Amino acid sequence: MNQSESEVQSAEWVVYPNPSSTVFIIQNKQGKKKELFNVQGELLFSTKEDVIDVKPYAKGMYYLRVEGQVKKWWWSDHGKH
Repeated sequence: MNQSESEVQSAEWVVYPNPSSTVFIIQNKQGKKKELFNVQGELLFSTKEDVIDVKPYAKGMYYLRVEGQVKKWWWSDHGKH
């Protein structure tokens, strides 16, 4: 993943809540492959699920890629970053 990918904004799909402390939901990409990356660009996992449990991951910023489009996403204790 490169820097230009991380800045892509898309109205076609939504990630919420953002920030989150337990799960996040991807809307409008049902059945599509979703990939979660850390800030170093390492792939943490991929799934076709639309509700993703983030409790196993460290708090911080992540990138979610769906069909080549990338959004920033925050994992925090209280929904704040």
